[in-house]
Amino acid sequence: MAQMTSLERCLTVLEGGIPDRVPVCLENFMHAASVAGYTVREYCQDGEKMAAAHIATWEKYRHDMIDLENGVTALAQAVGCQVDFFDDISPPWVAGPALESIEQIDDLKPIDPHQDATLPEMLKATRLIAQELGQHVCLLSEADQGPFSLAAQIVDPQEFLIALLDSSKEELVHRLLEYTYEQVLAYARALIDAGAHLTMMGESISGPDVCSPKIYQQFAFPYQKRLIETLRAEGKEIGLHICGNATKIIEPMVDTGAIFLQVDYKIDHDACKQVTEGKTTLIGTVDPSSVMALGSTEDVGQAARYDVEHLAKNGGFILSPGCTLPYTTPDDNVMALMDAAKEYGQYN
Repeated sequence: MAQMTSLERCLTVLEGGIPDRVPVCLENFMHAASVAGYTVREYCQDGEKMAAAHIATWEKYRHDMIDLENGVTALAQAVGCQVDFFDDISPPWVAGPALESIEQIDDLKPIDPHQDATLPEMLKATRLIAQELGQHVCLLSEADQGPFSLAAQIVDPQEFLIALLDSSKEELVHRLLEYTYEQVLAYARALIDAGAHLTMMGESISGPDVCSPKIYQQFAFPYQKRLIETLRAEGKEIGLHICGNATKIIEPMVDTGAIFLQVDYKIDHDACKQVTEGKTTLIGTVDPSSVMALGSTEDVGQAARYDVEHLAKNGGFILSPGCTLPYTTPDDNVMALMDAAKEYGQYN
């Protein structure tokens, strides 16, 4: 098979085909900042620096998919949450909710992705990377948190999770989720219009490590599915990321219609492959901390080979860290991931 460009390689997998080898996605906003010599704060708040960091990282590793984000707080800050940024190697963090209680939902205002918080910087970074590399590399610009996880940031997470179990607050919960659905939708549209090939929503709070499968089905799944269907009708694609062991909800995750599911090392690889084969693409699942950041190059190669052997059969797999790479991830380990894809990355 003739060698493909990175963009061709990724699109072939996402469309259900078999490319020349397994592509590599780097979920690496903090590590990209490190490669370019920026603090996480500098990177997260400046679109030109975001773009420069990812372009420099691509020039170094030549990975197939650029995963652009600036933490899991961009939408939260845009809707009114207090977000703290740090000058060390730590990611930004939601330090305070937008609402004191879920009953204040009418105080929320719609976002403007072109004006609010760091959203315009993400759009700027998307445009700059698309202009520089968009014909060669698949650009995934993340739409930050999905409806369920954003709702848990807008009010205190504990209050939100308790409200899910209180039938007297079910209407308020759904009103909040309707609001967050609309904000994620607006941001996802803006990112793709800025030049991203596709986008993604993070919904880890809805996963089995935090919520029961019943709660997922009742409160998270309907909004995820509607968001995916709405964007697809417009010719736009969005993937779904859930950290932790998502095996118990892998079937409804597939049923959302997401073009890909980004999962981590805790899943039952064989069970998830059986459910997803021929239906969607899995992205993952190398442990970003104990393997990528703290392990040896041999550890990275072994983990990558395991993923390929268990998840790449008949296509539908892109090799990646299972979540964001730490700032201090050794360069040699990132290169080892690329080398493993070239050595073992065949769809047998």
